[in-house]
Amino acid sequence: MSINPTNHIQPTQQTILIVEDEFAVANDLRQIIERAGYRVSGIAFTVAKAIELKNKQKPDLVLLDILLKGEQTGIDLATILREENIPFVYVSANTNSSILKKVKTTQPYGFIVKPFREKDVLVALEIAHYRHAHSIEMRVRQEQALQIAITDALSGNDPWEQRLLKVARLFQPHIPFDYFIIGLEKDHLVDAYRSCSFFRIGKDEYQTIWTENFLQMTGLTIEKFQAIRAQAPDMTEAIDNGAAFEEVCRRNPVKQIIATTFSLQSNLIMPLTTATNGTFFLSFFSRQPTAYLKEHLHILERLRPSLTLTVDRLMAFDQIQRLSEQLDQENKCLQEEVKTGANFEEMIGESSALVTVFKSISQVAPTDYTVLILGETGTGKELIARAVHNRSSRKGKALIKVNCAALPPQLIESELFGHEKGSFTGATDKRIGKFELAHGGTIFLDEIGELPIELQPKLLRVLQEREIERVGGKGPIPVDVRIIAATNRNLQSEISAGRFRSDLYYRLNVFPIKLPPLRERNEDLMPLAMYFLQKISKKLGKSLTGISESSKLQMLNYHWPGNIRELEHLLERAAIMATSSVISLVEPLLPEPSSVPDMAESAEPSIHIVKPHEQAEKDNIMQALKLSNFRIRGKGGASELLDVKPTTLEAKMARLGIRRNR
Repeated sequence: MSINPTNHIQPTQQTILIVEDEFAVANDLRQIIERAGYRVSGIAFTVAKAIELKNKQKPDLVLLDILLKGEQTGIDLATILREENIPFVYVSANTNSSILKKVKTTQPYGFIVKPFREKDVLVALEIAHYRHAHSIEMRVRQEQALQIAITDALSGNDPWEQRLLKVARLFQPHIPFDYFIIGLEKDHLVDAYRSCSFFRIGKDEYQTIWTENFLQMTGLTIEKFQAIRAQAPDMTEAIDNGAAFEEVCRRNPVKQIIATTFSLQSNLIMPLTTATNGTFFLSFFSRQPTAYLKEHLHILERLRPSLTLTVDRLMAFDQIQRLSEQLDQENKCLQEEVKTGANFEEMIGESSALVTVFKSISQVAPTDYTVLILGETGTGKELIARAVHNRSSRKGKALIKVNCAALPPQLIESELFGHEKGSFTGATDKRIGKFELAHGGTIFLDEIGELPIELQPKLLRVLQEREIERVGGKGPIPVDVRIIAATNRNLQSEISAGRFRSDLYYRLNVFPIKLPPLRERNEDLMPLAMYFLQKISKKLGKSLTGISESSKLQMLNYHWPGNIRELEHLLERAAIMATSSVISLVEPLLPEPSSVPDMAESAEPSIHIVKPHEQAEKDNIMQALKLSNFRIRGKGGASELLDVKPTTLEAKMARLGIRRNR
């Protein structure tokens, strides 16, 4: 660092307190520093006067003689200045080695030897200011690093003892100790006393001492220990060194036992009040009688908010963990139920088309690639999505399902990405979106072809950047989510019609799985029918063993526009009406037409039946509403006729502007 004492820069007028008992020397210092642009806040001949001037106006720096009038020396004042983080420079002719050794322990920002030159004074001042400014910056960085490291240590997955030991080791360079107690105390109950202490036995070696170990070392019984602790006063933040520590021990029997057992002479304690009215505390002990300073307490005070928040989160997590144990059996049952309905090993069929699907699932499931499931309505797209998830490395995490067609357009963004409180009318609370809920797991975007065009760029961003932004949010939130999408639409036709973005399609179409319609896997029809019949039989409590031959013939000749879902519903109706163990279909099935349009292949229809997609969809819904007497739900309702969920139908009606009236 290059300093020119005759042309130094003073950005702001700094104040300097002169503590010097020789008037001539003090006056010379005053003239030198005032000519340089500094301001003298006062001149003191004694430590008492210096403290008075300091308290009246805190100086930016103190020029300090070692030997002063009165019993106290500049070294005594230096200890006070250091605790208050006021930089000081010694000005002295004393070069006694023992005194210089004491001077060094106070960590001054400089030393000016008498007699001095003006240049010596100005250079010392600028160096002191520079060192002090950078020491503050360094301290802030160190404390920030300490805060992050302690939070990480407490929030880790290690056993509780190991987490507390990590915290102890992190504190040692900043607040040295020989004995350290850390932990949670609640309502003064030993069974909730989760504190742990560490006795330093080497440079970085510690003996862990739990309550039971402490009782063995002191010879106390648990009853006696409880009685002693009941006499102890409430914990408050404090620094007790030497004689003050001895006085505290006389009033606090617990500290007296600790001090006697481990030969301790000073203590620094900081209690943290948690949200559940418990106390998480940090208590440092040292064998040195003057180990702790105000700056140590200030470090803990600055760490208090983050430590309290971390502890509160840990306690909340403990409560959640206890509830999780209570619900563990229920979760296992639910997982088994999901696996039964979702693993492709349980899917019925041996046709070559279905075997190809099984092979595709086996290939893509272990990866994290995006999967696009294509198939007509009722072919079991959700079942395939669950099979992919359950055979992936994410199977222990959530599979979050979103039906893009069932959500009102104005709420889809909030549902997918969440929103902040007050981000729009009605947003009274913060909401976590489906993508955040699926973090670490899988999200299944069913009926992706129904996603509004204006929202598609935001989904594209999630696929590209792997981050989302809540509605009204201030920044991106990274998400680790595997995406599985499904549609019964021809997305390439949707792209041509301007209803689906081509870039989103290519992002989704990484690994397509096309499900064959039931009419293309006729050999699987009867095995599927018998599987459903057994399932329905158990549900109804009826003994159903077979299907009549005439019904089988109708089923084999039917084209199944509703696919597997239609098959299951048809068998349910037949089973309900059955009066014997062999069921017969309630309604006759029309034979298979000569040609059935394929979802993925657009055959050229007769010109007189061509309609825009939305108009055709609207007309179809209107026809179903008329046939059902405008009833959406229940048996014979429009949703059943169209073979869609009632919520999906209502969403489509809202999108197409169809009112529910006659």
